[in-house]
Amino acid sequence: METEQKQASRRRRNLKKGAKIALVLIMLNVVGQLATVYQTRHHLASPLIPESAIWQVNKQFVFLAIVSAVVSLLALLLYFFEKYVFVIVLVALTMIASRYIYV
Repeated sequence: METEQKQASRRRRNLKKGAKIALVLIMLNVVGQLATVYQTRHHLASPLIPESAIWQVNKQFVFLAIVSAVVSLLALLLYFFEKYVFVIVLVALTMIASRYIYV
C-alpha cells in the first residue's frame, strides 16, 4: 500500500517538474520570437527599405509571439489548478504548431 502511494507521489512530482519545464519553454519561445522581431528591424534599418517590407517580414514572428503569450497565460492558469498533464500537452502542441504556421 505504501509503495503505491509513493509511486503516485513520485509520478505527481515528475508531472509538476515537467509542467514547470514546459512553462519555461513556452516563455522562452515568446522571448525568442520577440528577439527575432527586434533583430530583423535592427538589421533591415535602411532608408532604402520601406517599413511595409519590414512589417511583412516581422508579421509572422509577431503573430507567433502573441499566440505563444496567450498559450503561456492559459498554461500558467492550468498549472495553478494543478492540471499538469494539460499544461504539458498544450505547450507541446503549441511548440509543434508554431513550426508549421506561416502568416
